[in-house]
Amino acid sequence: MGNYALYYYTFSDKKSFQQSFNYEEIVEDVSAATTDKNLWLDRLFGGRNTIVRIQRVKKGSGADKYPCTVINHEDRIVFLRIENEKLLSVYQKNHSNPSDIASIDKIDVTTNPYSYVIIDCREGKDMIAIKKSSDAFRSTDTIAKLLEESLNSMMEQLSYSFEIAIEPVTMPKDFWDYNKYLIKKKGRKIRKMTIYFKAGSYDPKIESIINNTPYLKRLLKERWSAPHGQVILYNPLSPQVVDGRKHDIKNIIEIISSNVFDTGFGISISYDNGIEISCGKDIRVDYQMKEETFLMLFVKDLIGETKISSWLDKASNYISKQKNETYTENRRKRKAARQVSEMSSTLSLF
Repeated sequence: MGNYALYYYTFSDKKSFQQSFNYEEIVEDVSAATTDKNLWLDRLFGGRNTIVRIQRVKKGSGADKYPCTVINHEDRIVFLRIENEKLLSVYQKNHSNPSDIASIDKIDVTTNPYSYVIIDCREGKDMIAIKKSSDAFRSTDTIAKLLEESLNSMMEQLSYSFEIAIEPVTMPKDFWDYNKYLIKKKGRKIRKMTIYFKAGSYDPKIESIINNTPYLKRLLKERWSAPHGQVILYNPLSPQVVDGRKHDIKNIIEIISSNVFDTGFGISISYDNGIEISCGKDIRVDYQMKEETFLMLFVKDLIGETKISSWLDKASNYISKQKNETYTENRRKRKAARQVSEMSSTLSLF
């Protein structure tokens, strides 16, 4: 079981190119080779076990490379594994000389934490799903940016006349209003709330609140020296958290979710159905994949549809449904408000 952050990708034609001649320079518009750009994107990936070059090129320092393997590629759906090679220091006791106190030797071991990426190249789908794996990458946005840069580099080398942009799937909803909607109207239960922080200076208001709140100080005091970290509150009481009645965390979550300035902190809420809502300018909704689905991704049913294509279609439908349901709920509230106003006006006549 795992949660996947959902992204949409879009194409844009490269605007123009210039050639220098002895006469006036000619500027031409470069059109795409085909209207079905997804087909050309699909052709960038080979079959099973193909190695894909994913890298971040740093000016003056070469490139950081991330091993990427095509796990499967079928019906224009690509399933990738992107690794983030790291060195891990391991300390082992050396018992080679039994007459002496065993020494402890430091050994550097190469580890390969990874994340899965699904690219839906079917025409009209334009979706990417990235598994959330904090062991491999701090954020799925990091993987999305790596993928975008690498794909554009490959398309440029192959003289593609267009480029790709990858953006997260978002819904422009208020963070707390949408969480209240999920709990009160949809009956969802909060499984955990995560407060996370990154390196850098923290807003003095937050530091003051933490230092004067024993509960938060006890949670965070051992983590300040780390470059980044998180505190997870499991099974918090849903109404108290969302309504801000749990006074120990009320002030800090209000400042974190205000988005007025960069506090150095963030907050996300995970629900019993696997959905995780991260605080930001827009709501970002993840989609869950069950273990039995993962184990049979490219197995076809009686009508020839694979589990992975069905899962991607359900994820897309879920996004549309959530947007429509939330809009309908807000619209009903506005209508109810107008009815109350009309009733008040009528009563005032008598």
